[in-house]
Amino acid sequence: MRPGLLASLLLLAALHAQAADPGPAEFQWRATLDTAGQNGLMHAPLPAEALMRLQSRSASDLRVFDRDGQPVPFALATPPAPSQAPRQSTPSLPALPLHDATPGQALPQGAVQVHIASNGQAQSVWVQMGGTPSTAAAPLQAALFDTRALKEPLEALVLQAKLPPNLPVHLALSSSEDLASWTPVSVRGRIYRFEGDGAPANDKLELDQPLRLEHRFLRIDWSGQEGVTVESLTGLLAANRPQPVRPSALLGAPQADGATALEWELPFATPIAQLEIAATQPNTLVPLRVLGRSQVSEPWRVLGQAVLYRLGSPGQESTSPPLPLQRTSVRWLRVEATHGARLQGVPLAVKALFDPVDVVFVAGVNGPYQLAAGRSATPSAALPLGMLAAAAPARIEDLPQARLVDARVMPEAGRPAWARWLPRGVDPKTAALWAVLLFGVLVLGAVAWSLLRQVKQQPD
Repeated sequence: MRPGLLASLLLLAALHAQAADPGPAEFQWRATLDTAGQNGLMHAPLPAEALMRLQSRSASDLRVFDRDGQPVPFALATPPAPSQAPRQSTPSLPALPLHDATPGQALPQGAVQVHIASNGQAQSVWVQMGGTPSTAAAPLQAALFDTRALKEPLEALVLQAKLPPNLPVHLALSSSEDLASWTPVSVRGRIYRFEGDGAPANDKLELDQPLRLEHRFLRIDWSGQEGVTVESLTGLLAANRPQPVRPSALLGAPQADGATALEWELPFATPIAQLEIAATQPNTLVPLRVLGRSQVSEPWRVLGQAVLYRLGSPGQESTSPPLPLQRTSVRWLRVEATHGARLQGVPLAVKALFDPVDVVFVAGVNGPYQLAAGRSATPSAALPLGMLAAAAPARIEDLPQARLVDARVMPEAGRPAWARWLPRGVDPKTAALWAVLLFGVLVLGAVAWSLLRQVKQQPD
């Protein structure tokens, strides 16, 4: 058989094998869908273990199989993309400084007495609510906000404040109806401003739950922290829909790049919604930058900046919130310390948070069914969600839910012994491809040299 014809046949066979429907055993992760004997449309949330195996950003390497290994019609339900419109907010509210009330001394005109607790002791202070502001008394490290007219619940507060550079500031919040009895308000995060172009900064405090302040005052305290002046605040209105619960998974051990950077080669292509970087030891503060790339040959691109912190006494610690990554799909991730800080000797726990994905499938009499995920170069087989939703007896989120049981992960093939000689970030498959290309170039060079010799040897 002619070599050219043989090569063509081999290419056609490879294309046919690639186009053939994959079976369950070809996927890295599989689990049984327990339908409890129910028929019809059902849904199942995709766990983080499956999302960590997907090899495409659009989850095209996801399948549902029946007991005979035949594919079952399915669709993917994902939460709607967040609106690009700015979050609705309240008008800016000016800060009303609090002043210490001296016993026996009359309050200025327009001042109102406020009762607070300081270091466990009752304290009487005052705030200027009207009249000419007094300049005689120095303000305390606290401010009051008249939020009685805010009718809508809030989910976050944006503060306009003067801050000391390069230092996260802890704020304590409380609310009151009568300026005497105060209810603590739980918030997440600290505000900070680091120096330098593109340096991390944060002026927003997220509330643990929607906060109603109608007919109430809000007080902010920063006792013991010098150089802080809160000037005003703006409330962000709570969204009508609840925030999704994101599946998450810890990343493996990183590879250090000097004393200031850590790198991960990610085994998945699923877009990352947020990255949670946690310090495992108390009293940690590191400004950092997160970078990513999809190929080793690509330059690193900045995905976000933040400040990693775990500060406070036991039981009252505040920790840095997850860093939004705008649903980025990368195969290499890098975390760098900035502003002269180091990551060497700072133990971290890094967790990827994903957007939730539900698999909607048709259950019948051919169970048990299998959910499979994780296979390279696999075309999508998911139907449009609207096609199944049109035939559903209820909303997709109200369909019966199948339980995932008996999850199995295919053992990863060990890296060949010669792979340890490869440059960092180059995988064996890429190295093998380059070796084949180099071999082909050498063969072509040898053929060209042989032809050139034959031409020279021919008589004139």
